[in-house]
Amino acid sequence: MRRHLFSVFLVITICTLCQPCFGAQEMVVDRFSINDEGKLPSGWKSRNNDLTEKAKSVYKVVVEGDNAYLMAHSKGEAIQLGKEIEIDLKQFPVLKWRWRVDKLCQGGDERYKDTGDSPAGIYVVFPTWKKWNPKAIKYVWSASDLPIGAVTKSPYASETKIIVLENRNSPLGKWVQEEVNVKDGYQRFWGKKLKKIKLIGLMTDSDNTRKEAIAAYDDIVLQGEEQKR
Repeated sequence: MRRHLFSVFLVITICTLCQPCFGAQEMVVDRFSINDEGKLPSGWKSRNNDLTEKAKSVYKVVVEGDNAYLMAHSKGEAIQLGKEIEIDLKQFPVLKWRWRVDKLCQGGDERYKDTGDSPAGIYVVFPTWKKWNPKAIKYVWSASDLPIGAVTKSPYASETKIIVLENRNSPLGKWVQEEVNVKDGYQRFWGKKLKKIKLIGLMTDSDNTRKEAIAAYDDIVLQGEEQKR
């Protein structure tokens, strides 16, 4: 992805703070709505109005039966979407979602600038005074053969830590459920406790490999630790 792209997570302009949906022990980031079929999901935007317009060619809500999810189809683009939220990590430290990759961006490898594409990625961005290199964790479905659980850092942003949850050997065309403890991840990388999350982002990109990447995202929620048991 291009060097400037990650700045979306700190300079993203959202006119109205998105109101998360709280349940008894979970906070729904997005389960996507049938009302947004064929469009960008409500509350998600890119770095500016121009990029948000371009994102419409990559991302759209798809409805199958009574379920809506976000489909992403990159044909050489690298455009992020972000949803600004403010979440208490002590109350909701566990991030869960499901995703599906239908087509890998062949040759992608997150360790290097010239191959730094991911068919699917979800970011958690933390509050910081740094505009161009914020602390963030990126969970990826990698097109490489990096082992599941591998950790690296973005070659574009040193404070972005990348964790491989799925790789080129993971099943294509099938929904896969993921669960990560964001609070533990932050302490692992930066050695301190953090109270809040600033933004959840996602990106399917293929600008470096110039290949296609197709993925889908759904049911993004934050939960308490006791709920996951």
